Amino acid sequence: MHQRIQRYLRAVVAAEREPVDAGAFTLYLHPTEKQHPFLNYAIPDEDAEPDDGSALVAAARERGLVPRIEAVEPCAPWVRDLPGFEIELEPPLMTCADPAELSSEAELVLVEGGSPLVGPLLGALYEAFGEPPPTAERVATWNGSSVAAVVDGEVVGGASWTAVIDGMTEVAGIGVREPFRRQGIAGALTAEATRRGLAAGASLAVLSPGNDGAKRVYERAGFADASRMIHARMNV
Repeated sequence: MHQRIQRYLRAVVAAEREPVDAGAFTLYLHPTEKQHPFLNYAIPDEDAEPDDGSALVAAARERGLVPRIEAVEPCAPWVRDLPGFEIELEPPLMTCADPAELSSEAELVLVEGGSPLVGPLLGALYEAFGEPPPTAERVATWNGSSVAAVVDGEVVGGASWTAVIDGMTEVAGIGVREPFRRQGIAGALTAEATRRGLAAGASLAVLSPGNDGAKRVYERAGFADASRMIHARMNV
């Protein structure tokens, strides 16, 4: 299961980002958010011989990036001991094949590229994640698949699922604006995004919570622990 999830996560970013060979890693560069620290990161190559990360450090710094790694921990436990790197997060990986039936006061609306709701959706999510508003280029080029939570005509949050590869999809970008939290909206979004990913052909959905509160939300939506991620960042 660990290797299957890692292959899937690698394939998802490879499909939309520019790969850069970096020793035992591939550094994946986002097409529009070129300096975003959490959208430009490296993944260990499958069956790669562990190295000291120096090639990754050089490739990232050449592009003005702080070197970061995201890996399924059982697949590359040696990442923990890379010189100069510190562990910033060790979130669990959770999977679901049968999402719960959850409801909230929000109406859940499908949003795809070109929809007039792309701007409001991204605006709500960037606000939920404490980031500046999205650029016009980001809105214009966004081509994902999401559900938006709408309350009284206002988009207050959303959740996305990625393309189905090898029978898997990732539910990601789950966010709700602060005034609308703790009302069951995040759980309903998670369950609905999972249903849509499964309906698109996946047999299993995967996600990674950022904190214990999010983990409890995802458990209510039907997710359970399956593995663990390791996020490492160059100590600068």
